[in-house]
Amino acid sequence: MEKWVHLPFFRETCIGCFVRIGIGNHNGRPVYRIAEILDVVETAKVYQLGKTRTNKGLRLRHGQQERVFRLEFVSNSEFTDSEFFKWKEAVMLAGLELPTLDEIHKKQSAMQKAIQYNIKDKDIDHIIKEKTKFRKNPFNYAMKKTTLLKQKEMAEVQGDGDETKRINSQLDELEERATHLDKQRQENIAGITYINERIKSHNLLKEEACKEEWKVLRKTVADPFTRRRCKPVLVSNAEDGEQTQRLLQEMDKRYGGNVSYDIPKGNKVNKTTKETSDKESSDLFDAHDFDIKLDLQMPSAERSLVAPKANTPTTSSDAPRRSLNLADYKKRRGLI
Repeated sequence: MEKWVHLPFFRETCIGCFVRIGIGNHNGRPVYRIAEILDVVETAKVYQLGKTRTNKGLRLRHGQQERVFRLEFVSNSEFTDSEFFKWKEAVMLAGLELPTLDEIHKKQSAMQKAIQYNIKDKDIDHIIKEKTKFRKNPFNYAMKKTTLLKQKEMAEVQGDGDETKRINSQLDELEERATHLDKQRQENIAGITYINERIKSHNLLKEEACKEEWKVLRKTVADPFTRRRCKPVLVSNAEDGEQTQRLLQEMDKRYGGNVSYDIPKGNKVNKTTKETSDKESSDLFDAHDFDIKLDLQMPSAERSLVAPKANTPTTSSDAPRRSLNLADYKKRRGLI
């Protein structure tokens, strides 16, 4: 019923159907009765039905009793055996006839047709009109107010005083609701607005202070007799030319002036010599790989038979000279 309550065929489909209606409580338990729908009427109260709102009610009959119930009292559960026998007994006592199978089949086919019904543009307009009529608060207050003012003007032209009073009451309710929503919105925004204003005023004060400081700086003239403020610079590894160059750049950045410094070439030479010495000392096998020149006096075969003279020293020109490398020297000495 919640899905079909605003459709144009709702009344025709509901008449002749049976519903399970709640009539109250007994000993803490809800009591239900089976009743036949005689008609769909409008009630004086607009109530909530699921996710939608409506004022429609059902005129129901149980035996000889007839009464209008709102749709919110209709149960979604199936009939119980006790409720069915109670309804059958009430119908028999009232002298009414029970529904025939043909009537039940016709109503069942009508319900199936309603389930398979394709909604058209006219039906959509009807649904929107019904929902707008029972909506508690409009989506657009300005549009709603404009519509009410037009209706009020037409009622005044026609001389309908009751309609004019009704529209005036709706306008008053609309204004009251809009004012209430505006207050709620302002309460949430008040804290944020206060913070924004405070930040804005603080920024303005800082801007004014910067302007005053800039004016003072423009008026002041540099005094050559005043001592310049400076900060000490820690120096380490002064022999490094790159470190010295970075130090001079930092001094130039702080105190100005064009200072040039050439990195001494000796540093580069020292670096290369250090690198070569480190390489040589790192390899132990290369440290013993060298050639030794030894000048040895080798006597000839003829002179070896004759005894040498005591007073005649041997000259270096008579003995042949031969250079030995380390391997030959070790062989001669018997080291290998």
